[in-house]
Amino acid sequence: MSSLKRKNAEGAKVGLEYAKADVETGAEGPFLAVFPGIAPQKSVHFELYKPTNEENRAKRKKRILVADAGNVEFVGQNFGENARQGFCRYVIAVRDTETNKVVFKDAPVIAVNRTIKSLKNARHHSTATGQFLQAKNSLGEAFGTKKIKQQIKSVERNAVNVNTLEGVSGILHSSISAKTSALPSKAEINAKADEDRPIPPYDINATKVEDIYKLDVLITPAEYQLVPFKSLLDKSVQPQTALPFQGSTYVNDSLKAALSVSKKDRHRIRLLMYINFLMAFRTIPDRKLDDTEIVNRVMGETPSMILENFYERFTESPDGGDKKHTFTPKSKDKLLCWIFAIALTLENFNMDASALTRDLSLRQTKVNELLKSLGCKISDATAAQKAQMDISPDDDTKANKRAILTVPLTFPAPKRGPKAK
Repeated sequence: MSSLKRKNAEGAKVGLEYAKADVETGAEGPFLAVFPGIAPQKSVHFELYKPTNEENRAKRKKRILVADAGNVEFVGQNFGENARQGFCRYVIAVRDTETNKVVFKDAPVIAVNRTIKSLKNARHHSTATGQFLQAKNSLGEAFGTKKIKQQIKSVERNAVNVNTLEGVSGILHSSISAKTSALPSKAEINAKADEDRPIPPYDINATKVEDIYKLDVLITPAEYQLVPFKSLLDKSVQPQTALPFQGSTYVNDSLKAALSVSKKDRHRIRLLMYINFLMAFRTIPDRKLDDTEIVNRVMGETPSMILENFYERFTESPDGGDKKHTFTPKSKDKLLCWIFAIALTLENFNMDASALTRDLSLRQTKVNELLKSLGCKISDATAAQKAQMDISPDDDTKANKRAILTVPLTFPAPKRGPKAK
């Protein structure tokens, strides 16, 4: 078998050179810095310090790296307690592209620690305070009374040794993380609060105010057709006599205005009569909700389908017992919000709720709270609105507020903490 000769493709030759120790040549660097915690930004400039007396060969190699990063100071050294211990030497290869030569340079490793400037004086103060208390306790044990000696021993027994907690700090962090991971986020809290609001179904993404609480949701088309408004047209002089709840100033005055014109606004009359049905249903005693005779007496000529929908929307069925329907605080608030939502539709979403407040025998603060839960903003009436209501322009009482519903729909943030006493 004949031998074959191989040709070695010779490329560009690279020269290798090992530089002498930097401390010997007088040129400083490079250094490898190790940051046990948070590393500084690349823009932070480090200063290198070395002993002024270089006669001592041992001191000649000592170096200190210092950088000021605003509130934090970084300090590292290659000697003393903070020096990095190890049996390895590191070098860095630097290639010169012009001479095509690679030079290896020693790169000492320096561990750099960070210090918060504001805590420097605090540590010294803490040390001085500890020394003072130690001296004070020594005097108390030597010359103090029996009571003082007992106090000193009691303080020593109850003192917490931080060093003993270092071993369990990881367990404590894990336990806290496990507990807090189950806590809901702020977005989840807000979503839950929106779900629990006692308000009609709404469209949070509505771009028109009339689409927030749609009328065919507040009053279904079947209910709308069943409202017996024609009885009001026959008794236009005293329309309240045809209503189940005759004590509503808001409904009575609004009906008189709607019936006084030649062209009757039948849509407005239907909505006002539906509000009156809701007011009457609210007056039924909780214990009489299942009493058909009492309900029929209170609700008058309210169509049975509308009444059945009222029971479905605004009452709940208690567990156990013979009672089929009951009012709860949330269901009562829901009924009130339904009334306010329809009234806002009638008043072009800018409403003075003072008449409804009196009709429903509620506090103004309660009414404002429910209106805010609907997404309304409560503001002062304008000068023109006060003049229309025959109110002095300087009257800024709570009763002279207006509820305004606008888009985009926003709800008040859920309250935190206990109620103010």
